[in-house]
Amino acid sequence: MIAAARLVSAACALLVAIASARQLGPVGRGEIVFVITVGILGSELVSLGTNVSGRVQILRNAGVLIEDFLGLAVVLVAVQAALVAGVLVTVGSLWFELDATVCAAGVGAGAAMFFAHMMLDASFAVRRTLATGVRDLLMGILPLVGVLIAVSTGRLSVSIVIVMMAIGYIVGGGYLWGVVRRETGPIRFTPSRWSPILRSGLPVLAGSFGQVVAFRADRLILGLLSTSAALGIYSVAATAAELPRLVLIPATQVLANRIATGDISTRDLRSLLTRLMAAYGLLMAVVAVVAPSILIPLVGGGFADARDLIAVLALSECLLAVFLLSVAVLTGLGQFRMLPIPAIVGMLAIVAADMFVVPRFGGAGAAWVRVAGFGSMAMLAAFLMRRCIRTSYRAAS
Repeated sequence: MIAAARLVSAACALLVAIASARQLGPVGRGEIVFVITVGILGSELVSLGTNVSGRVQILRNAGVLIEDFLGLAVVLVAVQAALVAGVLVTVGSLWFELDATVCAAGVGAGAAMFFAHMMLDASFAVRRTLATGVRDLLMGILPLVGVLIAVSTGRLSVSIVIVMMAIGYIVGGGYLWGVVRRETGPIRFTPSRWSPILRSGLPVLAGSFGQVVAFRADRLILGLLSTSAALGIYSVAATAAELPRLVLIPATQVLANRIATGDISTRDLRSLLTRLMAAYGLLMAVVAVVAPSILIPLVGGGFADARDLIAVLALSECLLAVFLLSVAVLTGLGQFRMLPIPAIVGMLAIVAADMFVVPRFGGAGAAWVRVAGFGSMAMLAAFLMRRCIRTSYRAAS
């Protein structure tokens, strides 16, 4: 059910991207991508890694309670809103000339995105996994309905697209809030109770933030060192290649949870990971071949340059799958200190390379940098995972 919900949500996200790209052009699509990217990066930074560390500690009965997790999440929502506001008002206004309406919508979307992000892990922590599928459906369908209404009335704009996405995050996150609250007592705002979550979350933060920067830095750098139009074209290609990732991510979350609870042993991992990678590789091959001929006519001739980017980005997604599955295993085994290493290496490689490659080669250069960066992350994460599994074998024997 979760995978099906993610597929529907991904399809809705693709339709929103197509509608906004076709109606607003590369420049408008680039502005939307910039605002959402700021919200995504802010969500990872402000979470301080507590979404993952809190979830795993609750599942492992390590002394952390869901009531403490929810209290911390509420406080961090305000921090996220302030951070996104600061970035959009300064960088957004200076580089992209975003008006006040777009900035205000972006702040709301950033705060709502963070709230939905934290509630996802809260639901996993109380073992309400299926409820996350409803969240995904709401986050996909509601923005699509709003955008289609705006298109039909001829009133679609950058701010309306962002507001519709914010509504999806609010309703989806609100639904999970209700699900989780039925399983909990009074929310506790006791800073001393947050210390274990924060301490174990910092290594996770280094890894998760490095990971998201590796995923999104190319968009920011392309927008800042090139143009909004170039960013819009690149984002359309990246959206097509990244859609299958929305199916893989819930699988990795479930995998990590089941390893943490002991439902999957380390001896069963090799065959399971092989099957997952084979299926995902086949899916990405289909995307590389089919997506360009379908997507480009839909978004319009202004995005023709995205055609050559999709296959390269699909290759990078195959390498990323190795990284994500390896990190899921490390997370489930509680090896939080290992998580930052491959993500930070990939982040530094991608950011450094993009700074030199993007000004000369634009989106094509950014796509090949992503292949190299994701490849380095995959190799290092797989190496650490194998070493950790071998250690577990020796300890068990």
